[in-house]
Parts: sequence; structure tokens; C-alpha cells
Amino acid sequence: MTSTVISCRIEVAAGTLDRAAKRIPEASLTDLTYRFPLGTVTLEGSGVAFSVEEVTVFDFARGMLYALGDLGKDGEAEYDFTEGEGSLLMNIRSDQLVEVTADFTDGTITASYAQISSAVREASLGLLERIEASCPKALRNTYIAELAAELQRQKGA
Repeated sequence: MTSTVISCRIEVAAGTLDRAAKRIPEASLTDLTYRFPLGTVTLEGSGVAFSVEEVTVFDFARGMLYALGDLGKDGEAEYDFTEGEGSLLMNIRSDQLVEVTADFTDGTITASYAQISSAVREASLGLLERIEASCPKALRNTYIAELAAELQRQKGA
């Protein structure tokens, strides 16, 4: 086991969620994947930070959930930023640690699967809390409700 500290941040500029609040309850998956809300995501550890600005943060939270599921099943996975900014590449090594690299910058983050998935899950839950604070009706959106339920399920597992 490694002692590397892993962090994941999903940041949204002040006012962004408030401006999107009216659209969130009825937003399609396409809207949430390609249009809004926009922000910055950062995955950091092992002295490396992979950070991408102006990405659809809901898509990152949802897409990384699926990518981490694939990683657990297949031993490798990729998350492609929808805006074409690049990809995060993940693979499980023979010693069961996960290596994360990016095709848009140098460096490798190495940590346990549990550390990486926990960091992404906590950042995603924080994003959903901020979305709900700006838009109390957000959970009426099927896609947001599904993500919230799956994140809560994983947190309790």
C-alpha cells in the first residue's frame, strides 16, 4: 500500500450554478455532458497535478464513475474530456497500485484504487451538494438523481 495523498477537486466559478439553476431540473444528458455547468477539475497526487479548465463538471463526475468501474473490472480505463482537452489513462499494475497518466502533460499519479476512487467520489458528492444548494429541484433531473444515488451507494459500500 502506498502513502500517497490523492485529491480530486471539482471547482465551479461563483455564480455559474446559479445561472444554470433554471435549466438543471429539465436538462438532458446532452446538456449536462456538453454544455453546463463548466468548471475546472484537478486530480493530484505523487507530486503531479492533472488539471483541466472549462470542462463540463457533471460529465467528469459521471464519466469518471464509469471509468473507475471499468478499471476495477478490466484493469485499465480511460476518461476522455468531452471538450477534447485530452484523456486520463488508468491501469492497475501487478502490485495492485493504480497508475494514472494524462495524454496532455507529463507525470504519473500512483495510488491504490480505493484512494483514487474515494477522492473522485468525494469531489463528485461535493459538486452535487453545490448543485443542490443552487437548485433545490436538481434531483428531479433523472441523470443527476442517478449519479447521486450511485455515489451514495458506493460511499456506503
